[in-house]
Amino acid sequence: MTADRSRLRIIKLRLMHARDMFELPQADLFSEYRSFLTGVEFCLSELRGAPSFRQVRLEISLPAGDISDDVSARLSRTLRQYCEDRIRYNRAEGRAQRYGGISALRIGIPVCVLGLLLTIAAAHIEPSDSILHTIFDTLGWVLVWIGLWFPIDQFLFYPLLYGRENRVLRQLADAAIVIVPHADVSSPARWAGGATPSAGR
Repeated sequence: MTADRSRLRIIKLRLMHARDMFELPQADLFSEYRSFLTGVEFCLSELRGAPSFRQVRLEISLPAGDISDDVSARLSRTLRQYCEDRIRYNRAEGRAQRYGGISALRIGIPVCVLGLLLTIAAAHIEPSDSILHTIFDTLGWVLVWIGLWFPIDQFLFYPLLYGRENRVLRQLADAAIVIVPHADVSSPARWAGGATPSAGR
């Protein structure tokens, strides 16, 4: 690849098998080399942690025996399909969250109305600095806040998480993939059970 590396967002992964990009490797659960995340999950974490509009380049090192002429093309094709499926899933989840926020108003509005009634009742309690007035007024505003906060939060803000992830997934789907052999296959691999990411800035 001849593109200027300064214009690339480089993520380096060390995998024991190409399939470790998408599924957890089979390894001893108690091994110090065990990885509990897939290569894709590492990539998404790297991209979410430092937003960038630069093109993504994945430099994946594999054992020489796992490298073939078409492994880069197969990984690229599967990665794109994975990202497209997850984007579609995230869109559906975003719609579900908005629907959930609207549905939550069925409980939230009565709670909010009850809170308003308490604040109105508090306004008629004399003296205004009495304990009963303070309890009614405070409890009323708390119920108003509770009744509206969750539905609005779920409708407006929860779907934003899926939208941000979709932007990262689109970046990852277009990533260029370069396969290289492990630098030193004779020494014990530090991450023999999975992947180790490092991002080039």
